Amino acid sequence: MIVPFLRCQTNTECEAQAHDGCLNFATDAWTSPNGRAYIAVTTHFETNGVSESLLLDIVECVRSHTGINLAAMFAKILNDFGISDKVCSEKKKTYQS
Repeated sequence: MIVPFLRCQTNTECEAQAHDGCLNFATDAWTSPNGRAYIAVTTHFETNGVSESLLLDIVECVRSHTGINLAAMFAKILNDFGISDKVCSEKKKTYQS
């Protein structure tokens, strides 16, 4: 099962890198019944008016689910895929009355 996932992961990496624009991300962390902790990272974007969602990776958390540990794992996944420069960020305007 790992070989097909790695093959798909390579295609996902190419597709995410080739996307012309920012990418949006979602994460989910959980602990399995056997006590192992995992984090999944997905990316979401639009291509020619069609919404796309791709699973980037599922990794085991060897440390606790602290914000710092999850952020470090998220950053590593983005770097591994070569897409850390494609994170969408929208600056909120402050309006004065």
